[in-house]
Amino acid sequence: MSVRTQFPEQTLKTLFDAILVNDVAETEVTLPTVIPSDFSAEQVAECFALCRQLWLEGISYTQFLDLAWKIMRNQDLSEVDRVAFKHIRAKYKHMGFGFILYTPQHKRPFLYEATSTLMGEVQDAFRNGLRKKVFLFGVALRLLASKFFQKKRERMVLQAQLDTTANFNAYLKNEIAKIPDYLNQPAVTSAQFHALRKIISRHISFFDTLRTLYPTEANNQMSRFLSAINGLMGRMHDELIAQSVAGTLDYHKDKIEIPERIQAMLLLLHNRYFSE
Repeated sequence: MSVRTQFPEQTLKTLFDAILVNDVAETEVTLPTVIPSDFSAEQVAECFALCRQLWLEGISYTQFLDLAWKIMRNQDLSEVDRVAFKHIRAKYKHMGFGFILYTPQHKRPFLYEATSTLMGEVQDAFRNGLRKKVFLFGVALRLLASKFFQKKRERMVLQAQLDTTANFNAYLKNEIAKIPDYLNQPAVTSAQFHALRKIISRHISFFDTLRTLYPTEANNQMSRFLSAINGLMGRMHDELIAQSVAGTLDYHKDKIEIPERIQAMLLLLHNRYFSE
């Protein structure tokens, strides 16, 4: 059976449209009766190929470099430029999840991780009005946006190897199996809450890609349910970051309770996965 490795522009657009709403917390969402699992080698390979193509073709290097210059020079971006920066980072995050999900190492290469993480730090600094941090992050981002490092990132993306299908399927289930470790604690740190959210973020990145290529009702349900959890956790995490910046919360030490609605949705997800 032939595996698709290149996709039309409309497929890239469909995927990115899904990525842009992967943190919308809809109130009426349901899980499929049976969680889609045991994905085929063809499905896994095509999802990875689409992640790679979105990053390679969906980001303008000149635009990224221009935005890095503006961040360093002005310590701010216009609303239009902020949207452009957000979109670039969204594609970086999606490919970053691709490294973690599909490759044998299950992690992002160091340079790729540093670039993507720095973009997130810039966004947090924007959101919290930290102009000095924006400048410092802007200097670092301008360096990482240089052609030298861009070529290295391109090689990392192009040379990334796909893990076995069995390992990929096992990795997905093992991630969900970690959820009770967090829920069984009376309270968690903000850092632990963020780690728990990353499990959901990685999962939704896969189902957004899967439903783009294999649009079934079950795949769509999975994406919307995961989006709802991601949105609720994302808004809460933004508040925790703001408290940390204000000095009213120690991000790595102070404990917070996970809201009941989030706990219930996470528990339902876990139990449905392992109900067979």
